[in-house]
This record gives sequence, C-alpha cells and structure tokens, in this order.
Amino acid sequence: MIQKHVLYGLLILLAACKNSPKSETQAAQPVAEAPADTRPALYLEGYYATSTLPGHEVDALFDTQTDNYWETRPGAGPDEGIMLYFQNGMPLSALQLTESGSNFDPAKAMMQVYVNGTALPPGLPGQKVNLGGQAVKSLYLRFNATGRENVVDVVNDELKTVVRTYPADASIRIRSLQLWNDKNEEVRIVAPQQIPGTVKASSVLKNAPAFSAENLFDSRKEFAWVEGNSASAGENETLHFEFEQPVHITGMQIWDGYQRSDEHFSANARVRDFTFGQPGGPLQTYTLRSTKAGQKIDLSAALSGKSFDLQVKSVYPGTSYKDLAISEILFFDGATSFVVKTGFTEKTGNSNKTAAKGSPLQPILDRRINNQTEDAEMVNQSLILRSDGTFVMYVVTEDTGDQILADGNWQLDKSDAGSATVSVFGKWFSQINLAAYYEGNTQEVATRIFRDVLTVTPETVTGTKMIGLFRIK
Repeated sequence: MIQKHVLYGLLILLAACKNSPKSETQAAQPVAEAPADTRPALYLEGYYATSTLPGHEVDALFDTQTDNYWETRPGAGPDEGIMLYFQNGMPLSALQLTESGSNFDPAKAMMQVYVNGTALPPGLPGQKVNLGGQAVKSLYLRFNATGRENVVDVVNDELKTVVRTYPADASIRIRSLQLWNDKNEEVRIVAPQQIPGTVKASSVLKNAPAFSAENLFDSRKEFAWVEGNSASAGENETLHFEFEQPVHITGMQIWDGYQRSDEHFSANARVRDFTFGQPGGPLQTYTLRSTKAGQKIDLSAALSGKSFDLQVKSVYPGTSYKDLAISEILFFDGATSFVVKTGFTEKTGNSNKTAAKGSPLQPILDRRINNQTEDAEMVNQSLILRSDGTFVMYVVTEDTGDQILADGNWQLDKSDAGSATVSVFGKWFSQINLAAYYEGNTQEVATRIFRDVLTVTPETVTGTKMIGLFRIK
C-alpha cells in the first residue's frame, strides 16, 4: 500500500515540475516507488473486534500506515478483544501488539491469547507472545485487565463485593499487530476486502436485528441470519446482494447453519441445495454438506456485476426448530476474498443507545460490570452489554477453577427512568473441575442454549433464571 507521505511528496513534485521552466537538456528524473512488501502472506477468512470506535476499525492493525489504530468505544476496555480466523492453519511462532498511547499500566495489565480456542499463559500487552510454532486456525486476544480499573468495596447483608469499574473516558488503543511464522519471518496479514453494499433477506426471524441478514458479513460465526417464514423451513427464501461497484465473483465460502454451538447447529435447519446468480439471468444450483466447516463453492461460471441472488431450494431439517440459518458468507475473485460492508454494527449501536437513553441501561452500555465476592467461595464475575446488541458474561470460581462463559444477543424489552428489562439469549458454556479420588482432576463440560431476562436498576443487574446478581455501585 502506498503510504500517505509518499503520495503527498509526489503531489508536491508534480506541482513543482508544472511551475518550473522546461529545459531541453534536462533529463527526466525517475519517480521513486514504494518498496514491494516481500513478507510471506497470511490470508484471513475473517476478523472482528468485540468493541470498536467508529472510524478506528480493527483492519487498521494490518495496514502500513503508522497513524492508523484500532480503538474500543469510550469506557470499553477490560474483557474486550480481537478475533482472527485464518484461511489455512499456518504455523506461527509469535505475535506482538504495539499500543498507541498509554492505555495500560505495565505493572497491572494482563492479556490472554487463545490459539484454536486454547488459552496460553497470560502476558502483557506489548510483549512478544510465544505461540509455539503450532498451526493456527483461530487467534483471539482478550484484554483481561488494563491496570486502570477503579476499585470500590460494597458491603450488603454482610457480603462484601469488590466492584471494579473502568473510566468512562478511557479506551484501549492498538496501532499494529505483528505475527511471525515458524521460520521467525514476520508475515504480511491479508484481510478480506470490504466493498460497500447491502444485503436483504426475504424474511427475518423476530427479534431482528439479532438475526439480520447483515450478520452474514460480520466475521462472527456465532451470529447468523435466521429466516422468519413460519409456513416453511426455509425453502424458497432469498438473499439479495447489492454492491455499490461492480464485482467479479468466481466462488464463495459458506458457513451453513447456526454456528454458535453444536447444539445451535443441529437444532436449526441448514441449507442443502441453493441457486446463485444475477437477477433475471441463469441460476446455477449448488449443494452443501451438513457440516459446521466452512464450505468453498467454485461457481460453474464466473459472474460480474452489482446484483446477485441466492435462493434456498432444499434444507437439512433442524432437530428442534424449523428456522433456517446461515452464519457467514465470503466471496472470492480468484484468490482475493471480499465481503459486503453494510455498516450494520454502527447502525445497530446507534439505535440501541437511542432506545436506552434516560434509563439505567444507558450508562452501562459498552461498560464491563465486574464483581468479586467471597462467601463460602471466592467468585469473580463480569458482564458486558454492548451497544451493538451483543453481550458476554464470565464467571470464575477462584478456589475450584470452575468457569462459565455465556455470550449471545440482547434486546431491550421496556425501560423508564427507574429500571430497564432486557432479554438475553445465546450460548451457555460451563466447565466444572472435579477432583475424582484415585484418578486426579477431571473436567465436566456442558454447552447449552439459554435465555434469561435481566432487570437493570441504577444499583444492580439481576437475572431471573441463570444469570445472578451484579452490583453496579
């Protein structure tokens, strides 16, 4: 990529030449070109950040401009992170982040790196993290703590709760992300192109935008388009793609079904046969297998244009629901991948913030609520309701190491100045460490689909079924 200062220099040079008298004997001066990037390429099939300040998106980490950076929304920091999915599992030896500004207290900050879903030992942002040379298919970076959290002790009914809050005007800001392969060569990260456009579905399940067709291009496989036609199981449903500029499509990769968990995948219907082509033109039929793996489809004939239609012809039925789901789509033009850039996350965030205005939900959106309590056991729990309609909850029992992770979507049911009612739904993952006599430690892991209703007041957030009490202050 040609950097800004090179372009600026060329403009000055052209202006100077235009205003200078010509000389017949003056030799033409060669124009310096930006040096080619010779680093080995590492191709992403998707990437996202769990919190993003508009104008400072996570793709800034992959370009060569030194004045670009990714930043979380104000007040969002601890327990937010960055996810990268790779087209092929490449052996990687190390990674390093370069922050922009002083976001972290080096003595207290902590970052957790997950390789293919497995946590590595915690480290510090800015340090070079050893990845061990293993083949990496997914990489998640979670900022557990920044060192800038405020701590308040709350005593209620003789139970002491330590409440940690993050300053409302603070944020995490990262300028670059570097990766090295197993030969200790720094690699060049190549992300899918984002081409402005729209996607429209013939129907959407209620609780939109949680199931909007725009979820197909957010790189988050746990969020999906789900059709809403109660008279069928998804047959004849249509997705219409409209790009602002002509594109050339030679293939596509589809993550079929609801990929949030194995339970979600089997519970909902998936696409079996579908047609793809241009409106009014010939449509070709393609077939998907019933698998969570991303499936690459090479088109029988390449297509060029702005408008394209995908129509479902037959389905694999779900075990619990008739609703059909597709989680992600990635288009290809030869080796170059691209997606539709819809601006969906920003639009949803603005809509939710407007709806929450004046209620107790407003000040906690995009802010982590973290409580540590000690009664019979010490429990550390945190909850984030993000303005984009997603949420995450972590619960760790310090003595036993038992863990709970819940994530998914939320929607505002009702609100006023005194309280707000919020429905949450998604995946509930629990890992219980059991000490079996004569056998050592064992683990019991359970994943399930769950729903709950939260009541938000100025002092607390409380669930009715599975999510417990969180004290805000």
